[in-house]
Amino acid sequence: MAELKKYDETQYNMQIIDEAVIETEVPVKKTEPADDLLYSPKRRLRNVSLFEKFLTVLLLGAVISIAVFTIQVRTAIVQTTNEITDAQAEITQKEETALKLEQERNELSKADRIKDIAEKQGLSENDGNLRKVN
Repeated sequence: MAELKKYDETQYNMQIIDEAVIETEVPVKKTEPADDLLYSPKRRLRNVSLFEKFLTVLLLGAVISIAVFTIQVRTAIVQTTNEITDAQAEITQKEETALKLEQERNELSKADRIKDIAEKQGLSENDGNLRKVN
């Protein structure tokens, strides 16, 4: 196997060089707070014209109205969809009931059955005439 070579640890003796820090003095300007910071919100509101205030209130009212109207429309759509689904389910159920009744009517109106019932009631076949009543 390969052996790792042993390295001699060498120490570097370097003199720490102190560099002279050259500072350039920059005169510090004392800035006065901006005029905007001195104004309170009430003062800023005074600078807004009556038309801008009216326009802002009108815009805010329009946004709220549109949001409420959108919710009402979506609610109406969901209710109508539910009503349509209920109506379709009722139609399907009535169609199934009608089909079952039609099958039952066909079973009950077979010629053999009618003959048997007529004979039980004391009726007789007249010249082979047998009518099926729908």
